[in-house]
Amino acid sequence: MKKLCALALVVLLGSTAATTPLQQVRRFRQANERALLTEFGQLVAIPNVAADTANLRRTAVFVQGMMQQRGIRSQLLAAPTPGVAPVVFGEVKTPGATRTVIFYAHYDGQPVNPAQWREGLSPFTPVLATGPLDRDGRLAPLPAAGQPLDPNWRLYARSASDDKAGIMAILTGYQALVASKLKPTANLKFFFEGEEERGSPHLAELLARHKALLASDVWVICDGPVHQSGRKQVVFGARGDVNLGLTVYGPRRPLHSGHYGNWAPNPALALARLLASMQDSTGRVRVAGFYDDVTPLTLA
Repeated sequence: MKKLCALALVVLLGSTAATTPLQQVRRFRQANERALLTEFGQLVAIPNVAADTANLRRTAVFVQGMMQQRGIRSQLLAAPTPGVAPVVFGEVKTPGATRTVIFYAHYDGQPVNPAQWREGLSPFTPVLATGPLDRDGRLAPLPAAGQPLDPNWRLYARSASDDKAGIMAILTGYQALVASKLKPTANLKFFFEGEEERGSPHLAELLARHKALLASDVWVICDGPVHQSGRKQVVFGARGDVNLGLTVYGPRRPLHSGHYGNWAPNPALALARLLASMQDSTGRVRVAGFYDDVTPLTLA
C-alpha cells in the first residue's frame, strides 16, 4: 500500500521521455536510497503515541520540515479544540490543472509497551533486519557506502509501517517526480493527521474549519493492509466506523434455574439478538437510513 501511494503520483503525469515515469522514479530511489533511509530513520525515532502531546508536535514539525525541503509549501492546521495534534498540510499547484488530489497519511502511532518489545530492542530506535524477524530474519548493520540495499530488508521501529511509511512514500514519490523533471497534471495537496489511532475525534472540525483549503476531487488514503499476495492494490472507498455505548440491564446476581432463571430475560442473549438483527445473511446493514448518504460508484 505504501509503495502504491508513491506510484499513484506517477499516474498523474504526462511524459514523452524514452523511459517511463515509473522507471525514472525507481532510478531516483536507487540513487538516493541511503539518504532516504537515514531520513526515514530520523522520522520513526520520534515517539508518537497519542498521549505524548509534546512528541506528537515534534513529529508534526519534523514532517513539515521534510515537506519544505522538497519545495512543498506547508503549514500546520490547528483544530478549534486546544491541545489537539495539528494536521501537517502541504500544497503544490499545477498551472492549468483542473483536478486536485489530496494524499492522506497519519503520523501518530498506537500505544506501545517498551517492556514487550523484542528483547534488546527499543520501539523508537530503528534497526535493520534481513527479513521478517518472525521468519528467520536477522538484525544487520547498514551496508557500506556504495553497496545497494537489499529490497527484502526491513526497518523495524514503532510506526515504521503504520503509518509513517505512508508519509515517507508520498513525499519520496513527489521528490522523485521533481528530480526527474516530471510534471504533474493535477494540483497536489498533502494531509498528514496526528489523531488517526485515537479514532480521529477532531477530524470533522478540522475539515469544517479548513473546508476551502481542502477542496479537492479525490482523496488517496495511504494507510491500509498489504494484500496477502504482496501485490499492489487500489481500494475504492475507505471503511469507516461508528462508536457507541450500549447498556444492557439484567439481574445483579445469578438466578437459580429452577426459579427465575428459566424465564427472566438474559442480557447476554438480548444483546446477541440485537446485534444479529443489524445485518442480514449477506452482511448488508439493516439499520434504517444507514445507506442514505452513501454514493454508489459510477463507471467514470
